[in-house]
Amino acid sequence: MYKNLLLATAISMMLLGCATANQSTASEVTKEQHLKGIEGTTWKLVSFGLTRMAVPKGASIRFEAGQYSGHGGCNGVGGDYTLEGEKIKLSAGFSTMMACPELDLEHKYMKALNEVDSYKIKGDLLDLEGNGRLLLRFKAE
Repeated sequence: MYKNLLLATAISMMLLGCATANQSTASEVTKEQHLKGIEGTTWKLVSFGLTRMAVPKGASIRFEAGQYSGHGGCNGVGGDYTLEGEKIKLSAGFSTMMACPELDLEHKYMKALNEVDSYKIKGDLLDLEGNGRLLLRFKAE
């Protein structure tokens, strides 16, 4: 009787140990997928927060190896970024200076990029947030 109880307890502990190991592996994979999710994808701007306000035509952003680049609708933009969990810090680097008809929308986009402090990925959507509120929503292209 003790042998069976001891054997059952040992098997249960082994299974529990395997389940815990699988959970940590799944967590690591999710973190890796999450990082890969923001990087290497071109994200097209679809809205300023949840508003129905127009966005600059062709506005987009792409993150790759600590640098971001994109288009504000008229001008190219780029700079460095750092990630820590869901926190992101964008550092302004460059922007071309062409004059275009929708510069007011582009300036709003650039201002919002400077306020970003975190991000969330939901399916094919990327939300850039600042101070706990949604600033920019992008869709993967």
